[in-house]
Amino acid sequence: MTAPEHLKGQWREWRHARVAELTRPYGWTALVAQDWLKEGDAGITLELLPGTWSVEGGKVIYTPGADGPNLSVDGVYPTGPVEIVPGRNQTYGHFASVPVYFGDLEVETIARTTDEGESLYAVRVRDPRESARKDFSNLESYDYDVAWRVPATFTQTEALDIETVTVEIGVRETTTRIGVLTLELGGERYELAVIGKTSDNRGLVPVVHVRDLTSGDTTYGAGRVLELEWADEACTQIDVADFNYLTPLPCAFTNFVTCPIPPQENHLRLAVTAGEKRPEVTLERVLTYAG
Repeated sequence: MTAPEHLKGQWREWRHARVAELTRPYGWTALVAQDWLKEGDAGITLELLPGTWSVEGGKVIYTPGADGPNLSVDGVYPTGPVEIVPGRNQTYGHFASVPVYFGDLEVETIARTTDEGESLYAVRVRDPRESARKDFSNLESYDYDVAWRVPATFTQTEALDIETVTVEIGVRETTTRIGVLTLELGGERYELAVIGKTSDNRGLVPVVHVRDLTSGDTTYGAGRVLELEWADEACTQIDVADFNYLTPLPCAFTNFVTCPIPPQENHLRLAVTAGEKRPEVTLERVLTYAG
């Protein structure tokens, strides 16, 4: 058994890094825009960016103007239409996307679907001045409690893409279920859906998204997420779920995201008094998708 002092020490270091991460120049709290596009859109102008935007054959295309300001795409200024590949963000799933900048702003695209199953795309803008002005030094968390570090068993399943309802009404996000995490909390057995998130430097990251009886009270109402750790190099075994590492989804801090709603099987019928609490200032939800 790992010594409690060690566990608490590791958690304190993580908490420090977590708070610092929230004010990264191009992290989640730097987002300032999320503009939606659909297949067939052409010649669309966006308030914060130069050129025009279109969607052709499932590809988001940026076309620079004949003169004037331009984006930097993978370090060069395009002279004609160029695809801005979805997938780049600061946490998961860079895939084949490349860095795109407009002055100090970072630009990325995302792929989503509507409630009717139609393809949908958004252009997001991140401004380092937005995150720099924010202070998360008062972001509270429950004290570390080893009782919330519980044994767990992971059962791998065939990867299944599911279109999940999000906090952005009318927009769905694809989450990939990779297995089931079985554990016991409060004397009750749970089988939680586990999704897989890809990261350039960490490979496949197993994640559970849960709600519990603290949600909307002391913790964020749309639920919290817990990144799990593989217990083997083959990435097939999980032995422990440490709920002290629960954090709110990015939608607790910004409107320019599409956070998925936790599945029903991940609703916990007890108060998980562990992990990060909700932000001191409640964000007023403003939708960016007009339908």
